[in-house]
Amino acid sequence: MSERTLPDLMLPAHTGEDVPLLREAGSGGVLLVFVPYAFTPVCADELVELVALAGAFRSRGIAPLIVSCDTKYTLRAWAVAELGDEWDRVPLLSDFWPHGALSRACGVFDARRGGPHRTALLADASGSVLDEETADFGTPRDLGRFVR
Repeated sequence: MSERTLPDLMLPAHTGEDVPLLREAGSGGVLLVFVPYAFTPVCADELVELVALAGAFRSRGIAPLIVSCDTKYTLRAWAVAELGDEWDRVPLLSDFWPHGALSRACGVFDARRGGPHRTALLADASGSVLDEETADFGTPRDLGRFVR
């Protein structure tokens, strides 16, 4: 993998606030989990998995973040529908406008589909990408591997 650094962008979260990407990183860094679309089966399974693993990530100082090109309003409705009372456990960030700016900057934008590839990037607290996992469009990733 080539040496990459996350851009210092601010994205709107499904909870209403703007989240400064690099300042959100914990002492162990940040895990950006790009999902192609809200309300799709594989993305929903990964959302539920990431929320279940959130405590393990945070205990290692890693801030887990989900990124999609959907609007923050769509992401909020999706979180409520999939997670119920836990809808606000992990920030869901909207890369909607400018469309795919973070996805493009990270090299994970799928121009044919108009959203990110199913990619997860683990970066340290300074934003240097340390690890990456990409799966085919309809195939889930093993997000737990980032805490094992």
